[in-house]
Amino acid sequence: MMASNEVTHESASTGNVGLLGRTWRRLTESTDERLVRESAEDHARRHPGEVVSRIDACTAGEEVTLAGHVANLTNRPEGNAPALEIELTDGTGRIFVVWLGRRRIPGIHEGRRMVIHGRLNCVADHPTVYNPRYELLPD
Repeated sequence: MMASNEVTHESASTGNVGLLGRTWRRLTESTDERLVRESAEDHARRHPGEVVSRIDACTAGEEVTLAGHVANLTNRPEGNAPALEIELTDGTGRIFVVWLGRRRIPGIHEGRRMVIHGRLNCVADHPTVYNPRYELLPD
């Protein structure tokens, strides 16, 4: 996300270099990088001041806001209660997101772009966010 801020700063001060920088980034970035950048930009428009972090830059115990797409979706039992688990990826890493007591959430499916906000836990080197606030982004 830092590159996006740097490009904006460049475009404000030098004009054409900003356009060239944005064009170069769009031509060279991977699909995952593009999806995360677009997700973070969409979220920033809706929630000014809330910073979206990269998954690989997060540490256990902190409150995080992460953007990515659903790579995998499973239903698993947590004791006797149902739980919906997704694997969220942003191209830099992956985390697991679990909603306890839910079998499904309308709109969440593999490939869906979303932003989540919650506390990152790390149980047995398995980074997980439980029952986060979430926002589904347009496909």
